Amino acid sequence: MKALRTIDTVPKNITEALQGVSVHGILAAEIALDKSDDFSVWKTVLPTREDLEAGVPMMWPSELQALLPKRAKDILDNQNTTFRRECEIVLKAFPKLTRDEYLYSWVLINTRTFYNSMPKMKSYAHADRLVCMPTADLFNHADQGCKLAYSALGYSVQADRVYHQGEEVYVSYGPHSNDFLLSEYGFILDTNRWDEVYLDEVILPKLNKTQRADLESINFLGRYTLDYQTLGCHRTQVALRMLCCTQRQWQRFFDAQDEGRSSQAEVDGLLLTALKDFLNIIGKTLDDIDEVEGGSSSQRELLRRRWQQIEAMVTKTIDTLS
Repeated sequence: MKALRTIDTVPKNITEALQGVSVHGILAAEIALDKSDDFSVWKTVLPTREDLEAGVPMMWPSELQALLPKRAKDILDNQNTTFRRECEIVLKAFPKLTRDEYLYSWVLINTRTFYNSMPKMKSYAHADRLVCMPTADLFNHADQGCKLAYSALGYSVQADRVYHQGEEVYVSYGPHSNDFLLSEYGFILDTNRWDEVYLDEVILPKLNKTQRADLESINFLGRYTLDYQTLGCHRTQVALRMLCCTQRQWQRFFDAQDEGRSSQAEVDGLLLTALKDFLNIIGKTLDDIDEVEGGSSSQRELLRRRWQQIEAMVTKTIDTLS
């Protein structure tokens, strides 16, 4: 357990100087300041700044960040808001640190920590229950993989199936879309059963002010998604029915008193139109990526691949609806 880093292992001079900073931010400050031999050993297997810059959008130039899919950009915006606030506190407390040094450490913590299920962590907010586990952070992610478990003896990796000699062992970070994996960890999966596409930018403009207010009042405004299993999530189905159903029909569908079969053809038509609009947006975005001069070729290629995945999912659904 000595190898684990948690909020309890951070020196008091750091925690006391960083009042109001999240556990994430404090752990990042610690490794940015740590010059010990123990950290030097761990550092030999950590990704370099260049490694992280290749995949993590938070370290990309702004012109590439602006071309991220909406879900990925929403996550990035939240990250930047948190980082800017905490970086100001950290650099004021430890003026010898630079912003770039702290950013590198912040991204390391963001991409390489695990959920800390120790009982003592229950007093912390869920997002602050973090632990750094050297060696465990070397496992790659798959949409299905081994699980990390905690007991009195420490953390263990529990195999989800029989693995043969020479076969890579994966862990699963959870049921995450590729937009989430891209923004949080700096990679996407070629095959991801949890992948989904956000449709807000082609559905929200179709709703008038009253419809938006009504949906917001029931917490159904936005977060409209498409995946490989459904022709638009339930939230999408509810929103689109506002455009083609009577109030009574819509209410019965929302209350699960009616399956909505009588209006499904109209809903499918509205979704088809929205998806064709989205294909135009995707095509323009891919052209914009090709024209961007900033960033590295690996950054642009990763972003291009993500949009091509979105394009494939949208095209598949269009074919199904047509």
